Amino acid sequence: MSAKKPTRPTKASLNRREALKAQRLAEAKRRRRTRIIAAIAGVVVLAVVVALIVWVANRKPATPPATSAPPSAEQIAPPHGSSQRAWITVPSDNTKADAPIVDIQFDYQCPVCAKFEGVYATMFETLSDRGDIVLRYHTRTFLDGNLQNDASERAAVAAACVDVADSTKYALYHNLLFTNQPAEQAGGPGFTDDQLTSVFPTAVGLTGDALTTFNTCYTNRQTLQFVRDVETNNISAIANPSPPNAYLFGGNTPNTDTDGSCTGTAGTQIGTCGTPDFYVQGVRISLTDLLNSDWTPKAADADALLALLRQLAQA
Repeated sequence: MSAKKPTRPTKASLNRREALKAQRLAEAKRRRRTRIIAAIAGVVVLAVVVALIVWVANRKPATPPATSAPPSAEQIAPPHGSSQRAWITVPSDNTKADAPIVDIQFDYQCPVCAKFEGVYATMFETLSDRGDIVLRYHTRTFLDGNLQNDASERAAVAAACVDVADSTKYALYHNLLFTNQPAEQAGGPGFTDDQLTSVFPTAVGLTGDALTTFNTCYTNRQTLQFVRDVETNNISAIANPSPPNAYLFGGNTPNTDTDGSCTGTAGTQIGTCGTPDFYVQGVRISLTDLLNSDWTPKAADADALLALLRQLAQA
């Protein structure tokens, strides 16, 4: 039996082989090009990462911009500011002799303060207008340091300037600051000067000479020293020795978290320490004394709130 002769490749099969070879070479070339591009991209990304690391390592912690009064600015105290420079009393022409004193500490950038205001502000101010309570606002500014801005101080200066310009608008302006509170954001601008000097004054009805007085006061930061004294006098145990600091100043010990610090679980979630803080006739009360667990008020109206406050003052 004779051996089978090998089959000679046809022209078509040769063409197919050449095509497959060309295809494999093209694929290999594409893979090499992809690897080169990936390597270049990796180098670029690495360079960016290194640059960011160097930038972060050399970046100094931000400090809140100073809200400085011009050297020539005359410093004035708001007419309803306390002689101890620790609060502003909400104006009322009808204060009764037995009206309990209610002290509230807050920061205009404090989210929990805003939440509380949304529940109780109208009731408290109704009682103040009727003369059933003496309502004293201790305007704090410590959140400027936490949030790396100066919005709390500027808002406090503006509110005090409203008391200077037209004290009947003070409570309304105070409420607007909370209802328009900016989102709590480290390094964020907080309240804008346009809000403080145009939007809010217009909303509360500051006009004519009162508006001119307000703008002069705010532009020159004429209540700045008072605002800074309020912060100092509400937090410094040296400035306010006990007794009788609890009654005069509404307390000067910042609220602490359950673990005894300002930075525990609840403190971190809320982002505040020391506000909101309440006193009735010098007796410290808590949010849970006034609010249910779902943030509904324990007092349904102003009369019920007055009765609750009198009860808490006896605790």
